[in-house]
Amino acid sequence: MIARFPMYDWPELKEQHTAMWQHLAAVLREDLPAELAVPETLARDGDIVQQWCSPSLLVGQTCGLPFAQGLYKQTTLLGSPVYRLEDCLTGDYYSVIVAAPGVDVAGIRLEGVEAVAEPGSKLRAAVNATDSQSGFSALLHSLAKFSLSEVYVSGSHRASVQMLAAGEADIASIDAVSWALAQRYEPTAQGLQVIGLSEPTPCLPMISGVSEYARQISRSLMRGIASLDESLKADLLLEGLVQRSTSEYLFLSPRLAGAMQKHGLTEVSVQATA
Repeated sequence: MIARFPMYDWPELKEQHTAMWQHLAAVLREDLPAELAVPETLARDGDIVQQWCSPSLLVGQTCGLPFAQGLYKQTTLLGSPVYRLEDCLTGDYYSVIVAAPGVDVAGIRLEGVEAVAEPGSKLRAAVNATDSQSGFSALLHSLAKFSLSEVYVSGSHRASVQMLAAGEADIASIDAVSWALAQRYEPTAQGLQVIGLSEPTPCLPMISGVSEYARQISRSLMRGIASLDESLKADLLLEGLVQRSTSEYLFLSPRLAGAMQKHGLTEVSVQATA
C-alpha cells in the first residue's frame, strides 16, 4: 500500500510529516481490517501521477484541478483538509497573488473575470505547474484579459517565489499554505509584494484507490488528525478533514479552460524554465 502527502512536504517539515504519518498510521491500523497493510512510512519518491492512480493508494493528496480533470474517475474522495487559513470557509483555500520587487502593482486589481489592469501592462508569470489550481488556474482567473506576456513553469510554488525574487518573472499565484511556509522558510519571499487573494476554492483533496474501504479510511483520518499533537498541527497549519462531494470540485476543469481562453493561452505557449 502507498501513503503520500506531497503538497507541503518541504524539507524543513520532513520530521513533522514523518511524525504525523506515524500517528495517523497507528490510528488507521486500529480502525481498518488487518488485510489492509498500512505503510510504515510515507512515500517520498516515484511517479506521483502513477501513485495517484494506483489501486494500492491507501491515502494521498492531490490538487483539485487534476482531480477535476479526470482523477476523480480513478480514485475515491476522502475529504477536504482544513488548514489554518483566514478569510475562507472550512475546507476551502485560496492563493496569494504576489509580485516581484519593483513591479508597479498600482494598476493591478484582482476581481476574477472582471479583473482590470492598466492598458498595455504585460506581466511575466511564474507558475508551479499547468495542472495546478492554486498556481496556474487561480492566477489566470484573477488577472485581466491578455495581461500576461509570458508564462513560465517553475516546478514548485517555492521555485516561483525564487523566480520573482531573482527578477525572472513579475507575478505568481502561491497557494496560501505554501505562502505561509515561504514566510517561515524561504528568505527570498520577504521582498515580494502581496497584491491580493484569489477567490477561494475547495482545498486540495485527500484521495484513496481503495474504494471499498474509503468511508472507513476517511473517518479514521478525521479521528487521527483531530488527535494530532497541537505543536504538529501548528507546524503543518493543519486543523482537520471534512467530508465533501466530488461534484464540488468538477467546476475547476471548465473554469481553467475559460481562463486560458481569456488570456489567449495554449499548452505550447506556456514555457518550461531551464
